[in-house]
Amino acid sequence: MTNYVKSTNFATKDNLASGDPLKIVKGTEINTEYDNIAIAVATKADVASPTFTGTTTIATLALTNDLAVTDGGTGASTATDARTNLSAAKSGANSDITSITGLTTALTVPQGGTGLATLTANNVVLGNGTSNVQFVAPSTTGNLLTSNGTTWTSAAPPASGVTSLNGQTGAVVTTSWDVIGSIASAAANITTDLKPNDTIAGSSLYYPTAFTTTTNRQSEGTASLPTTTWDGGVSGSAVRIVSGGAGSPYTAPGGSVSTLTGTWRALSVVRSRDTYDSGGDTASRTYIGLFVRVS
Repeated sequence: MTNYVKSTNFATKDNLASGDPLKIVKGTEINTEYDNIAIAVATKADVASPTFTGTTTIATLALTNDLAVTDGGTGASTATDARTNLSAAKSGANSDITSITGLTTALTVPQGGTGLATLTANNVVLGNGTSNVQFVAPSTTGNLLTSNGTTWTSAAPPASGVTSLNGQTGAVVTTSWDVIGSIASAAANITTDLKPNDTIAGSSLYYPTAFTTTTNRQSEGTASLPTTTWDGGVSGSAVRIVSGGAGSPYTAPGGSVSTLTGTWRALSVVRSRDTYDSGGDTASRTYIGLFVRVS
């Protein structure tokens, strides 16, 4: 843009003496002035709808009122009010962002996103460090989310329920003797107390293996009991025998008996007998009951 510059100072001509040739106003001087004015006007921007070309420099404006948003301003004189008027959020932590509708790039995992624009329907999402999340597909009907020790997979569940036990299939019934899960009626000959739900070694559980008829009562320790006739008496009842005086160890019951193996749990027991030696300071107890093998 060109500024108007006056070429002739017409005011100085008034001070010249009459007859001085410079006192005369020439048409060429007036023409030059009008040309200067025309050039300056033609290269200046109009007040209404101005058009700017080239490099535009605007000096600092001292506005009395805030420049409205519709005029290209913020309508405010502070940053906080300006952000409010422009519906803009400040940098750093924000509490005024309620939704993001114009985001076209998925937020990365370090930014709190998934790194993906879509998540596969009905899949389980797995963390993947700072990389995009991973998925586990449902796969076959009935599958379970299973750990392989490192990650999760969709895998078939183990066979549901017990299908066989000790060679038995179908409706499983434990028929083998002295195996885990089997139940026995036995006598526990021990020197301590026993109550339901206690465990006991099978070697302390006795059961009869045969029945015999005898005409003699059993003897305990070194004391012989009177001889009499039993009607169908059972030899070898589950009683631990004292083989000596005070402090002597107890031996297995007499007669046709055997012990179990493994570990058993008492289901229901009845304390049927206490046995003492002649000194009275060594005792054993006999419990009759039901036991289940647990290991």
